Amino acid sequence: MKSPIDGAALRAVMRHVPSPVTVVSFAAADGPRGVTIGSFASVSLDPPLVSFNVSIDSSIHPSLVGAERFAIHILHAGQAELSRHFAQPDLVSSAQFAGIAYREVDGVPVLRDALAVLICRRYAVHPAGDHSLMLGEVETILDPALDALPILYFRQSYRVPGDEVQATTPV
Repeated sequence: MKSPIDGAALRAVMRHVPSPVTVVSFAAADGPRGVTIGSFASVSLDPPLVSFNVSIDSSIHPSLVGAERFAIHILHAGQAELSRHFAQPDLVSSAQFAGIAYREVDGVPVLRDALAVLICRRYAVHPAGDHSLMLGEVETILDPALDALPILYFRQSYRVPGDEVQATTPV
């Protein structure tokens, strides 16, 4: 049964929800690959699981859902260009990583200078409409620069967190 809500309506509402900006990288048959993801979330602490979604129509989908291991890079406020770069849908591996500083950690390409990097093993992949929901079990945490501000995507632009809001007593 078709939903009475269309994707455009949902997208318009979701523009009001800040999203973390991450880049997921992995080793593919044609070399290192990466993609910007805005659907990153923590799922479980025991075992340590995280999730993100990838469009089934994207050219990177088959190799990403087939990757046994991947790195999730939590980007900081100075990395908007890195996010834009990995958001380009049709870049081949050699173009994706040309001029990009990275190293390999246990066979996974890891970008330098991210706020933090989570090295994950694929835990599960679930169909989710026009996307696949990927779950990763966190094996290693690298480079946590916890004093830097993360970059967020909100109302179609990159932002940083603002002032703290104090909760008031419920009425």
